[in-house]
Amino acid sequence: MATKPKPAEAEAHLISAESALAGILALLADEREVRVKDEETAVKTEILLSRAGLSYKDIAAVTGKRADTIRVAISRGKGK
Repeated sequence: MATKPKPAEAEAHLISAESALAGILALLADEREVRVKDEETAVKTEILLSRAGLSYKDIAAVTGKRADTIRVAISRGKGK
């Protein structure tokens, strides 16, 4: 039978809701990138995240790409 963690131990493993959501979003963005990489007509993940209200810095953190690369992709995507 497992012992119940002490309150101090449990608190040490908590993460913020924002961090958890960013991690989930990163996994979903990565999965989407894999699925649409060969589809030329697919809207880029960066554009979708921008339309959802994320800043280019947030998108860079989620996708693991450079912020400047994201900014350029969003600028080019707005013209389409």
